[in-house]
Amino acid sequence: MTKSDSSATATREYPWDSAYRVDARGLPCPQPLLAMRRGIKQLAVGQLLHLLATDPASQRDIRSFCRLSGVPLLRAEQRGSEFHYWLQCVSGE
Repeated sequence: MTKSDSSATATREYPWDSAYRVDARGLPCPQPLLAMRRGIKQLAVGQLLHLLATDPASQRDIRSFCRLSGVPLLRAEQRGSEFHYWLQCVSGE
């Protein structure tokens, strides 16, 4: 993962700072993924979730989950030893 992983959706304006935050820093694999799944189930369709993690395996886990589930991964960044992910809640999740 690069410092800033951008895509076409990342250029769109989203309320990044008001996203529901799930802090999974310090948790080992697969705990960040499980924490994210619990958090996203609490959101309404269209709301954003911001996951913070320090486990490098989260890069693989979050991307795989999004690809398989259809949950959009809108933005992903690495800031030092922290990984930040912004996902959007979709119906059926």
